[in-house]
Amino acid sequence: MSGALHQLFHSLARKLRRQRRESKARQRLMASVFEATAEGILIVGHDMRIVEVNRAFLAMSGYTRHELLGRHPRIMQSGRQDAEFYKAMWRALLANGQWHGKIWDKRRDGSLFAAHVTLSAVHDEQGGLLHYLGLFTDITDECLQQEAVEQMAFVDPLTQLPNRRLMRDRLLQALAFAARSDALVAVCMMDLDGFKAVNDTLGHGAGDAVLVEVARRLQQVVRANDTVARLGGDEFVLVLSGLGAVQEAEEVIERALHAVRFPITLEDGAVARVSASIGLAVYPEDGLLPEELLRRSDAAMYAAKRQGRDCCRRAPALQ
Repeated sequence: MSGALHQLFHSLARKLRRQRRESKARQRLMASVFEATAEGILIVGHDMRIVEVNRAFLAMSGYTRHELLGRHPRIMQSGRQDAEFYKAMWRALLANGQWHGKIWDKRRDGSLFAAHVTLSAVHDEQGGLLHYLGLFTDITDECLQQEAVEQMAFVDPLTQLPNRRLMRDRLLQALAFAARSDALVAVCMMDLDGFKAVNDTLGHGAGDAVLVEVARRLQQVVRANDTVARLGGDEFVLVLSGLGAVQEAEEVIERALHAVRFPITLEDGAVARVSASIGLAVYPEDGLLPEELLRRSDAAMYAAKRQGRDCCRRAPALQ
């Protein structure tokens, strides 16, 4: 071997050794970043099987690495997203090579976690798909706080029933459906008889307990598509949707009257007794608009109070 060729050979050998050292250093750096990052990392092969995860993702999901490798990511689906959600996600990922958004997934123990996710398709130099890379940022606490705030805007905090705002939205939906299907909607304003005496004699804590129990009983006597709401104080409203006849509403109201008048035993053993006065207004016979139905039902409820309580009165016929 000539001196020049020998020198070239050793130069190439040194270059290759340096490249291998640099490659190993880069690999070690990538591995350290992969494990140290706070974001969860999920790598899925083109066959939709999980090929790698980092420690942050394992902590987020509650799974071990062994339990995830080789599995389909659907094992973590929570059911909070429907099929249309995933179709839209895949359309964006295939068209743009990337998708990002919020996903609720399921941990190993069955609890749910929310994450902001960025999905990317990774290709080789020839454009062939190598794998999918997912970056997950845990936003569960933020989402739960947001849901709690949203719930406070629509739900009565004592009884957990829909409040006036949500009730009106449900009523609008019921009226829209009734207009399309030629159905009836009953609006039933309800006020408790004897509730002030419970507060005065047994205390406000007992009054709150009575409201909670009445709310529970009312939910048991209505149908699945009906709404029980608390407007405030001891005032409730039932929105009975999709009725075929007024008699169906009257049957629900009779069950509600019976449920409310049944004595309520409190935690300390004391017994509270209340009843209900109910006013009934029916769409479209007694009104077409939510405000009109609520107003006429409220007037009928006061008529029930004047005429003996523990009963229901229908709104007078429109002139």
